[in-house]
Amino acid sequence: MARPSKKIDADALVGEIALMRSSIWQNGKRKVAAIITEVTTDAALLPEKAIALVSVTAFAPGAPSRLVRDVPLYEGPQGDDVTPSAWLKG
Repeated sequence: MARPSKKIDADALVGEIALMRSSIWQNGKRKVAAIITEVTTDAALLPEKAIALVSVTAFAPGAPSRLVRDVPLYEGPQGDDVTPSAWLKG
């Protein structure tokens, strides 16, 4: 059974700034700015509570930019004990 999802304008997310974490930078403890380059909002592909699945170009301080694909995007941090893969900068 597919979960109901909010209608998200995928085109509006392209070019937006997101914050993300990655095991590449400080074992996932560093928040890094990223620009969203591709978006899918197909509910069948989304993890629970994710608003989209995105590709981003991330800009870690002191490191070259890096393309990251298929990152779940959330509206914001999910709580103090859980840091999502990526969330919209609010």
